[in-house]
Amino acid sequence: MRSRATGFTLIEVLMALTIVSIALAAIVRASSLTITNLGMLEQQSLAMLSAENSLAELRMGQGPAGPGVVRSPCPQGSVRLVCRLEASAAVDGLRLVTVDVYLADDGDRRLASLQTRMPGGGR
Repeated sequence: MRSRATGFTLIEVLMALTIVSIALAAIVRASSLTITNLGMLEQQSLAMLSAENSLAELRMGQGPAGPGVVRSPCPQGSVRLVCRLEASAAVDGLRLVTVDVYLADDGDRRLASLQTRMPGGGR
């Protein structure tokens, strides 16, 4: 009589391990992307707060009075940011004001931008 062994063969075990390792690698990659996106979202949220603060300061009269471009540090928490405030000449009593916010270390990538019209005197 011949007895038949029960269980998995070596090939079946190796195939199962391969499938599990591919699935785990995909999960790790997705987690890494999620963490990276959360970091960028945090920077953009803080940059928007800085832009809103810059416009609020300008409304309270603490910013530049005339047209031009001003760059100034505007950190939020531990994130070092730079605000670029650009005010145009007044037209019909209103001037266009734009605030762009960049990382202090990377001045090429804009994180946030706000634009509004503010009273700026006559022509």
